[in-house]
Amino acid sequence: MVLLKKILVFPCAFLFGILLVALTVVDILSPDKVVSELENRVLRQPPQFNAGMLAENRWTGEYGEYVREQFVFRDGWLKTHSFIENGLQKIEINGVWLGRDDYLMAKTPYSEASIQSVLQTNVKAVCAFAEKHPGKVYVMLVPSASNVLSGRLRANPPRMDENAAINAIYMQLETAGVYTIDLREIFSDADASGSQVYYRTDHHWTTDGGAFLAYEAFINAAGRVVIKPPVDLISYTDGFYGSNYSKALNVGAVPDQLIYYDLANTISIERQSPDGSVYFQEETLMAYAKLETRDKYGAFLHGINGYTHIDGNGHGSIAVIKDSYGNCFAPYLVANYENIEAIDLRGRQSIDDLVSDDSDVLVLYSFTMFSQDVDLFWLS
Repeated sequence: MVLLKKILVFPCAFLFGILLVALTVVDILSPDKVVSELENRVLRQPPQFNAGMLAENRWTGEYGEYVREQFVFRDGWLKTHSFIENGLQKIEINGVWLGRDDYLMAKTPYSEASIQSVLQTNVKAVCAFAEKHPGKVYVMLVPSASNVLSGRLRANPPRMDENAAINAIYMQLETAGVYTIDLREIFSDADASGSQVYYRTDHHWTTDGGAFLAYEAFINAAGRVVIKPPVDLISYTDGFYGSNYSKALNVGAVPDQLIYYDLANTISIERQSPDGSVYFQEETLMAYAKLETRDKYGAFLHGINGYTHIDGNGHGSIAVIKDSYGNCFAPYLVANYENIEAIDLRGRQSIDDLVSDDSDVLVLYSFTMFSQDVDLFWLS
């Protein structure tokens, strides 16, 4: 009776204690998740205990990160946090700028000094590569959505002068004999006319918008004929929540429609066996199973692979040295080229064997990746 009276004096504290114990029990009994479907990423698993790491206070830090990513009802807490942040009219949530017209845009660097070294290294690497393949190298940098769609930002957050940086890069490349393709005005005009160049919830360009405009610009520069896939091959999947949504988890975000072409062309993906031997895996152009997952954009070229050979219907060869923007761009090239070599330097550093003397070469990167990717060094 005395205990009951004490409890009734502080009922909120008692109920909070019960809730805390219940959550702890549920948290312990709940199995760990390997992947967060909501955030589209792999979650931390319990670190293996190591006395040396414990002594250096590294094990406790890793264990704390594991607990933070595995706590029960995590998805609900994340959505609640995002709802509160959005209600407070924040312009940024977890590295994503909140824009008008339901756009979520990836935050871009604002310190030019912090990325100038990487930019210069990458420009020099492309110039050195162009010296080995004179008159064959094209460079196309994809402007950031926040650059082209700056009028849709809720405010004017601090960011570097991307236009000045691209101008300087192109000037250096052109001096070295590289053909540059500028997409900024093309994209701005398309957006002004009502075309959707970028996804609302993802950092990539749209297949029928940005990627096709880029294909047109490149093919014209290369002196070939623009060939758009037949309309009856257009397919789409609804409910695409991209990478920017996975970071911001913005309540009320409008999903995108992901468009692709159901082409019959096949691809060969370079794989490595556990014993180190290399083999090629034959696949369809699209990984259709991926379209049923959160990572729908990963369906293009089956995601990030070091080297993918695409069988085309045209003539000649092209090597596309790319980041992930090239994955939905490359299928357009099957109408113009017989052999398309799609190369991602994050997975394959040696590429001289893939570029023949008569190959066209396209270096296709988003400006953000070009200013951060240290793997471009391998071009030199």
